[in-house]
Amino acid sequence: MRRPDPAHWLWYAVGGTLPAAYHEWVLYDLTCGTWVFRHLARVQVLFAPWWLALLVPGPLSLRLSMVALGYLLSLYFSLSFMEDACERRLVKHGFPPGLNRTIREESSVDQRAELAAIYAAYYRH
Repeated sequence: MRRPDPAHWLWYAVGGTLPAAYHEWVLYDLTCGTWVFRHLARVQVLFAPWWLALLVPGPLSLRLSMVALGYLLSLYFSLSFMEDACERRLVKHGFPPGLNRTIREESSVDQRAELAAIYAAYYRH
């Protein structure tokens, strides 16, 4: 399984599609036991622009409140639509809809990496 370099991972984190060489890693990333934490790591990249609100003129308390509100609201929606976002990401990489849920629900933790490799090999372009 080939992991993306930092530039490719950043592109992937903002919603880009990785080349076919990384599809096995994408499947593993979205179906492994730590997929929730990996999702949260990806969305932190998308939340980075909220820190620009600190540059807005005004009282520091207002600026910090804007950042906190934007960040918390973004986090709420990100967690609410986490499974849908992961499924959409898999579909963008050429996998069939529903595959991530199937792998996570039907396999034990030991089998997930093996299943990810099998599906990646089968659906590779």
